[in-house]
Amino acid sequence: MKENILRTLRVTLSLVVFILITFYFLDFAGLIPQQFHGLAHIQLIPALLSRSVIILLVWVVLTVLFGRIYCSSVCPLSTYQDISGQLSKRIGKKKRYTYSRAKTWLRLGVAGVVVITSLCGFGLLLNLADPYSAYGRVAINLFKPLYLLGNNLLESVFSGYGNYTFYQVEVSVREYVSFGVALLTLLGIGFLAWKNGRTWCNTICPVGTTLGILSRFSLFRVRMDPDLCNSCGKCASVCKASCINSKEHTVDHSRCVACFNCLDSCRQKALSYSAGAKKSGYTNGYSPKKVPDGRSNDCHCHSQDPG
Repeated sequence: MKENILRTLRVTLSLVVFILITFYFLDFAGLIPQQFHGLAHIQLIPALLSRSVIILLVWVVLTVLFGRIYCSSVCPLSTYQDISGQLSKRIGKKKRYTYSRAKTWLRLGVAGVVVITSLCGFGLLLNLADPYSAYGRVAINLFKPLYLLGNNLLESVFSGYGNYTFYQVEVSVREYVSFGVALLTLLGIGFLAWKNGRTWCNTICPVGTTLGILSRFSLFRVRMDPDLCNSCGKCASVCKASCINSKEHTVDHSRCVACFNCLDSCRQKALSYSAGAKKSGYTNGYSPKKVPDGRSNDCHCHSQDPG
């Protein structure tokens, strides 16, 4: 029950933030209340560039406490990847993920190059790699023209009946380079998410890499009990971060994006999101702990020979 609640809360929050931020980029008529514009200021790279120390400290503390919840619920590009992954399940064959080793040097290398070039005054790479900026380009250059066309269509229909709620606005593509970059971003990241889940987050995104370093020390995390795990691999098949190694009973917390998909997939209840190691319990009336000779102590007897 707790696992379903965590996942439901995470999905609900991510969709609400995603919709509000998307409409923030599309809103040409000023319909969004001013206070909702703060969603743009809690994004990590904008907060860093504006030197919002309090926001940065809040995200550091939240990540150390709860893991990469920024990547699971607040980042709009992450939610877009989740939507692409869900579409791959609905349109294509049933999607199953598999564990893969962390591409540590690639992740650190990309983050290092982005940081060094930014410090040298060359901010193009940071602008391209920043997930919030990347999604903003997609929303403004691709989604907004479609939104404006829809508005103009509604204006034509409504005005024909004497209703002037809508008004005509100009629709144009002003910067073809930005349009091309946005299209490549949409298709490229969407393809990676379609095929392998959160590949972008865990190999390219400098925000994901930075938060991944912090989440290695998070207090609350997905934990696996090796005594309960039977290595069936169901948790790994739903892990879009490809960070669960069910054979070795390990979770790469630097890549875990706290989506909680794995928790309710485990029939053995070997996974938990907690602040401490999951203790072995009694399953089906007996303890699955190992005995010294390596065999599983799965005897169903309720009495022992006193002799």
